[in-house]
Amino acid sequence: MTKFWYIAWHEYSRHVFRKRFIFALLSVPFFLTLTVALVILIVWMQSDPTPIGYIDRSNLLANPLPQPAVKFPERNVSMLAYMDEASANADLQAGKIQAYYLVPKDYLETGQVEVIFLKELNGIAAQQFNSFLTTNLLLNQPPEIANRLLEGNELVVQSMDKSREASQNRFINIIFPMVAGIIFIVGMSTSSGYLMQAVVEEKENRTMEIMVTSVSPNQLMSGKVIADIVIGVTQLLVWTIFLLLVLVIGKNYFSFLSGFQLSGEIIAIILAVMIPAFIMISGLMAAVGATVSEASEGQQMMGLFTLPIWLPYILIAVFIQNPNSPLAIGMSLFPLTAPMTIALRIGFTTIPTWQVIASVVILVLSAIGAVWLAGRAFRLGMLRYGQRLRLKEIFSHQEV
Repeated sequence: MTKFWYIAWHEYSRHVFRKRFIFALLSVPFFLTLTVALVILIVWMQSDPTPIGYIDRSNLLANPLPQPAVKFPERNVSMLAYMDEASANADLQAGKIQAYYLVPKDYLETGQVEVIFLKELNGIAAQQFNSFLTTNLLLNQPPEIANRLLEGNELVVQSMDKSREASQNRFINIIFPMVAGIIFIVGMSTSSGYLMQAVVEEKENRTMEIMVTSVSPNQLMSGKVIADIVIGVTQLLVWTIFLLLVLVIGKNYFSFLSGFQLSGEIIAIILAVMIPAFIMISGLMAAVGATVSEASEGQQMMGLFTLPIWLPYILIAVFIQNPNSPLAIGMSLFPLTAPMTIALRIGFTTIPTWQVIASVVILVLSAIGAVWLAGRAFRLGMLRYGQRLRLKEIFSHQEV
């Protein structure tokens, strides 16, 4: 057992402390931070703080309240009252205001206002004037009614069986499982690629001959698989923590993130499906490394596993239209497509319990089978140089 943990730690430290691994680990947070920073910069630049004027002919804004404060990265726009169009137009020509509104006497009957500008008013500034006008129109209303009207309506579309619904606030809750699935694929591909490459390299440079004199093939392969799993968990943990920090912090600045809430049930289902899937893929990659004779050949064979894993994302339109279709159910039960299919479906529907349990059981059995397959392939192919191990030989009882 001591040798097993020593092998696991050696493989883990060998890959984790490499510069390329650290670069890959930090690249996702870096590009995510860069993307968020660019979005914030664009919104900030589009928010013109130049005041907006208004001429109130309806007498609804005689003693106006200031417009509600906006959240960063938007910038507050001041509202300036004018008595006549001549003075407002003079300031507009001088660049002191970016536009001015005319609120007519019959505004309460028509609900229409007129806006005059030299350069088209951006949506952020127009939205702030609308909030300013609405706030003052609700001045004499009870606070609960005023707040409800200011929040606006929320359209929720629900299926007839009430198994799925979509709304603006649930959009991010739909996206989160999809993003989690993509992070899983990237982490799995990276760490499993390390494992396969390590096995092939040790065969090519004949390190295997030395290692098998002191440890059994099962100990060696089990240690490598465990190290690969921990490497993947390290990546996923760092990326997930950073993503959650971005979401939690972003809720204070971006309105579309305000409805984001982590569901314990969704997290539990995703973990229950992806952990055995990760072990299964690691075992399959290790088996590939034990059967091929060159690293380039192993890289080509990785496509046999990565393509089915990406398949649910290719067919995402099918899951959106009917997440409980026979195709969706079948892909939820097939080991290579199950983790991503479950991650996609859970954002659009409530998956029946029996399907989740069946998927997890199948993945656990597949993970056990993949580790067994990796151990047997390693035992049969560890001393073969320049020769490819055939699949028929792995399942035969004769070891050569």
